[in-house]
Amino acid sequence: MAFAGVLAFATIANARPAGPEVLWVLATGDLRGEIKPCGCSPGDELGGLARRLTYLEERRREYGQRVIAVDLGNNFPAPSAQGGLKVNLIIQTLRHARLDAVLPGPGELALGAAALDRSLPYLLSNADHTAPFAQIETVQRGGRRVGILGYLGPQQIYQGPQSTLKLAPADAPLLSRWRNLLLEHRVESSLLLFRGTDADLAAFVHSGMFDAIVVGNPSADESHQVTQRSIDNSTVPQVPTKGQGVLRWPLAGGPLNVDWLDGSYVDHSEVTSAMAAYDEQVKTLFLQQAAVAEAHRTASPYAGAQACKGCHTQAYAGWQRSRHAGALSTLQRVGKSFDPECLACHVTGLAKEGYVSQEVTPGLSGVQCENCHGAGKSHALAPGTVKPAPTVGASPSGRVTAATCSECHHGSHSPRFSFASYWSKIHH
Repeated sequence: MAFAGVLAFATIANARPAGPEVLWVLATGDLRGEIKPCGCSPGDELGGLARRLTYLEERRREYGQRVIAVDLGNNFPAPSAQGGLKVNLIIQTLRHARLDAVLPGPGELALGAAALDRSLPYLLSNADHTAPFAQIETVQRGGRRVGILGYLGPQQIYQGPQSTLKLAPADAPLLSRWRNLLLEHRVESSLLLFRGTDADLAAFVHSGMFDAIVVGNPSADESHQVTQRSIDNSTVPQVPTKGQGVLRWPLAGGPLNVDWLDGSYVDHSEVTSAMAAYDEQVKTLFLQQAAVAEAHRTASPYAGAQACKGCHTQAYAGWQRSRHAGALSTLQRVGKSFDPECLACHVTGLAKEGYVSQEVTPGLSGVQCENCHGAGKSHALAPGTVKPAPTVGASPSGRVTAATCSECHHGSHSPRFSFASYWSKIHH
């Protein structure tokens, strides 16, 4: 059996034309907990579980049984109470996606291998045989038997003496074992799902074992998407980060396409109903946490914009006219006023002994003076002797800088942010 070797995706000479025999690889991954565009920048938003599921269904209608759908993992957020709710939603959506293989990434393994949903086709070919993962996934598509392998570099996760998951490096013994595995399963084409270092990737590129390799994205910066990784003279496709797009290319040779999940893909009904349930769960969690936080209200270092009004009359009037003043109402309109991940940039002092809820702390709703200039209760009580507490990025004098604004105006939340132009809207 001969393997075609890894594809050079930048340009492919004499690529086979699309036809009944062509198999199409669709690769997703690196959601990193971004289950839905935040809504802060209409028209510029990409990604989301609901659009992803719609996209996959549309491609299956287009290509029929010639689709191989894989996921590079790293979809889960950092462990937290709300993160657990997200994990359940992501798993539910992945089930509907009918994936052929999923590479567990660091985000998944942070929960422990035993915690993963075994109904999903998790694949980890460089793990030892005691691990609860498949060594190979095989699919029969377009009259061909395709073998899928998955590699997670040992350096990607903790492998101390307490760890039960042992990952082999990209060395000669592993390559030999994999060649035998592919021969044993009589595969005619091969695909590798990869997450690791460039040195690891080079070993697989030069092995000539794979018709195609696709890699996970090591970056969480969705403002600068990189969808290819160069290794020597080969270019290997890399899934977009934050789930903003899907890679699509013919397995046996052809150009790489990046299909960005913009507003042309409608939200899938299966996901929107699950998302509505998630929002209710987040609301319940928020109110439970708010009840605990209320006990700390009297110790809050925040005074609220009303306390600034007496001395800073013109600045207060300018703030009232700004979109900052009504920032909470934008969340209320879309049913996200109970989501802490959204509230952090739409209220004052969330999780910092400031805003608790609209019922408990109505005077701290919206983006107020203290978001940018620092908590100011002590300053309001003794304005001549005490300055507001310093905030991130502010100068020693309390003046706002670009770093202050970028706490919220960053990435897909504010892709057109420019300190000069944005500051002119709220200058005071």
